[in-house]
Amino acid sequence: MRIGKLRWLILSLSFVLLLFGACAGLHLGSILPTFSCCFVPTRAGTCFFLPLQLSLGTFTWPDMLLFLNRFFWFSLLVLLLGRAWCGWLCPLGFFQDLLDRLRQAVGLGYARFSAKWRGRLSWVKWIFLGIALLIPLWVAFPVLFAPVALDLNIPFCQLCPGKYILPLITFSRDRILVDFESTTRMVMSSLGLLFSVTVIIGAFVKRRFWCPYCPLGLLMSWYRKWSLFKLKKDDATCTHCQVCANVCPLEIDEVFLSRGRVDVTFSDCILCLKCIEHCPEDDALRADFLGRTVYRSTSKGFFRHPAIMNAETKHE
Repeated sequence: MRIGKLRWLILSLSFVLLLFGACAGLHLGSILPTFSCCFVPTRAGTCFFLPLQLSLGTFTWPDMLLFLNRFFWFSLLVLLLGRAWCGWLCPLGFFQDLLDRLRQAVGLGYARFSAKWRGRLSWVKWIFLGIALLIPLWVAFPVLFAPVALDLNIPFCQLCPGKYILPLITFSRDRILVDFESTTRMVMSSLGLLFSVTVIIGAFVKRRFWCPYCPLGLLMSWYRKWSLFKLKKDDATCTHCQVCANVCPLEIDEVFLSRGRVDVTFSDCILCLKCIEHCPEDDALRADFLGRTVYRSTSKGFFRHPAIMNAETKHE
């Protein structure tokens, strides 16, 4: 089985298990480094951002101790797989890949952002992370505008596209669109709905549209130096063909541009391994787990890839 098909299979199974696992009695707690939304009642586990915001929003010793316990297990999971959680297990990532397949099925190309625009938009994930970390502290210590603060105990969840998209595709009856209970909730839920529509449209025209702006992905990227799962490059066998940059759904060109660096697991990399799958050079790129190579590029695998074989057939 090709690595692309294996990833698709694991993404599909993860989607079912994480969002419907409770129906079979599966409970994984609130430590998951991936989007398994608290607004999906059948979920098997919950995104780590929920306890993060709730703990900061109460800031009591018992809650902080419970949070530290959850943070330990969350960190362990991230160290184990890094951002492969995004590329292989995230339900919201699965949804984006579904839209990408739909776009391919109707014969449309995809949009790409220039390096200049990617740099300009990189601040978006930092704003989302700031909302998740700072506003709950205002809730815990509402020295100003206390009524407003009380409606913002989980501010990122109110804005997160997963709140609307995941319940929508799991046919949840508890799905909330716009919350009219207060002005604050109405504004936040309206913004969340707007972000969700943007993500749906964006993911149809651009591969993995949400991933570069995901604050959970940003948080996980801080572990990449210590993660057990890494992407590595051998400059001696790399011919600088730029295939890795062209196939990357996150449009990461640092792997292609890197010189003299073995570990090329850059912050936005979701470890989907498409770059290895499409690389035409033996051992130019490889995926290592616990220091051992688990997948590597081969010229043989490149020429057996369906896209290459179809192109050769058309040429003949």
